[in-house]
Amino acid sequence: MPANRTTPAGLEYGPTASGKMYLSVYKHRGDGSRRHKNCWSADISPDMEYGIFCSSDDNDWHDEEWNYWGVLDLGRTVLGEKGERICKFPCTSNEQDPWHGYPASPRDKGASDTPPDLLVDRWISKNIVTKEIGRKIQKLRI
Repeated sequence: MPANRTTPAGLEYGPTASGKMYLSVYKHRGDGSRRHKNCWSADISPDMEYGIFCSSDDNDWHDEEWNYWGVLDLGRTVLGEKGERICKFPCTSNEQDPWHGYPASPRDKGASDTPPDLLVDRWISKNIVTKEIGRKIQKLRI
């Protein structure tokens, strides 16, 4: 699905089936300041990024804080420039704000950038990620 419109901060998409708006933020695409920002791989287009978010939203892949988590192709596809295979869509602080996301790695920020074990177990049982990749995600929790 193509973006609805271009904004100064990124490409706006949505609404999702549940009514959420999404913003593919330029700073996570290598445009603007890259300081402390995880960037999407060049192979992951903004449309694909939005598609991952929609899958996460449609399937309720969220933690207790309502951060959504995503993967692609059983967790085999590299999503980020640093080899990340999972992504995080942090809960918005204001319900009217669009969501955004970025590739996440437990190696960078520890448990705050790792989906909860129960969600990873759900991914494994529903064949969203392979058992091998799921267990690696869980082991990386610091």
